[in-house]
Amino acid sequence: MRKDEILCFVALRNERTLLPHLLEHYRRLGVDRFFFLDNGSTDGTRELVLEQPDSHCFHTEGSHFAENITPPRWINTLMRVFGSGHWCLSVDADELLVYPDLERVSLRRLFNYLESTGAEAVIGSMIDMYPDGPLAECSYDGSIPLVHASSYFDPEPGWLRARDGLYPPEQMFGGVRERVFWRGRFKQTFPPCLTKVPIVRWSRDTHYHAAQHTISKVRFSELRAALLHFKFVWGFQQKSASSLGENAQLKEKTRRARRLYGGLGAQSETLASQRPVRALSRRHYPARGTRLDENLGSLRRIRRDGLAAVTGNRGQLI
Repeated sequence: MRKDEILCFVALRNERTLLPHLLEHYRRLGVDRFFFLDNGSTDGTRELVLEQPDSHCFHTEGSHFAENITPPRWINTLMRVFGSGHWCLSVDADELLVYPDLERVSLRRLFNYLESTGAEAVIGSMIDMYPDGPLAECSYDGSIPLVHASSYFDPEPGWLRARDGLYPPEQMFGGVRERVFWRGRFKQTFPPCLTKVPIVRWSRDTHYHAAQHTISKVRFSELRAALLHFKFVWGFQQKSASSLGENAQLKEKTRRARRLYGGLGAQSETLASQRPVRALSRRHYPARGTRLDENLGSLRRIRRDGLAAVTGNRGQLI
């Protein structure tokens, strides 16, 4: 493995349908090598990974959530062994990273810029994408791009909370999952964290604390990225129910969340119809959600100046 290779680490289970889209997206950005941590997949995920010339597969059985959240021991171990000295991405199989001018700026060019500023990591905000229609009725066979199957997002991403002594020191919470699912007595629990650290120049002393939401001390760039999160794209209800049944050691908060998600069949939630949200792209769509167009242009409202040295103009998140 070359010292300058860009690496991507992904923990996954039964994601064969999403995997081709993940590989295509990150290869296009410039990832050289993938490390997959497969947790007992039964749908052909592991076999598909093993067919990829640029991918390595590590297989484990048992409870993924009990062993890989707080802290994420498996991913930390893989990244310490293989990622030290490299620029690394750490994402879930249902997350697509976007950053300023990604259509013109490769990851290698982005990382050269980050190194020139002394930055070691980039903070990313999760944007929950969802389809138009009841979640219990949604299906996805992988034949169309993810942004076509799940094209909507809330224009108000969440709310911020200072986390003194943690890295990052401020995190975002809430989003569409809080808006739709955090009801009744469930409102007493803390809503989902939408802040992650998906880009890191890894060292042997680097480690995540809670999934990719918090990390050991690093120098963050002023540049910000986003993770298009396709949690609701397909089989969400079934996967939540299956995960709940297979992970008896989950913390009670997580078990309550998955129990609530698993009840979608009775509620027939339609996320895009909960309240009007405005369209941000040039075209206006008839549905009530904010539609993400093919060029991701509707995310241009999130702008940063930090990439000007790379692009020669104002950075735009696209």
